[in-house]
Amino acid sequence: MSVAQHRFNNALRYRTDDHEMQRQLTPPYVLEPVRDALRGIQLDPCTEPDNPTGADRFYTAATDGAEEPWDADTIYVNPPYSKARERWVARCVDAAEQGSQVILLIPSHTDTRLFHKALETASHVVFIKGRVKFGILRDNGRQEAASHPSCLICWNLPDPSPLAHLGRVWDLGVDQSFRPERGAE
Repeated sequence: MSVAQHRFNNALRYRTDDHEMQRQLTPPYVLEPVRDALRGIQLDPCTEPDNPTGADRFYTAATDGAEEPWDADTIYVNPPYSKARERWVARCVDAAEQGSQVILLIPSHTDTRLFHKALETASHVVFIKGRVKFGILRDNGRQEAASHPSCLICWNLPDPSPLAHLGRVWDLGVDQSFRPERGAE
């Protein structure tokens, strides 16, 4: 096996939604500013049974929140990773089109079609400084961190300032002239 072969392992990239490594809880240092920006989370469609985000309503992997109604004013989404997140991004875009304020935590893979699909309709993006640390300690005592950079993509967010200390907040509504028609490539 070559040195880099493990980096391109599709078995890792295309895990199913229910794989144990698909879900990581949002750490408090990211979650608190999200709560502040949304002025409370009414719906978390992909959380754990103990509702760590404190959402008014929530769905777990057992109920598959991507298939359930997203009829809330404020929605926070930290979806399963890899290919599984495609349907979650589509639901975020749909909820935003219905007028919901939505914040989505995803890898900031700026070279992917999925990332660009999300940005086409978003109001803001926050590129989080450093790798998100999940608070889970490894054997060596260091915190487990994401293997990639992350960002928060926001829709219909009137005041993103509570997110500013996490990283640079880009207002995507400032110059709409660069945006393609939705669905155009």
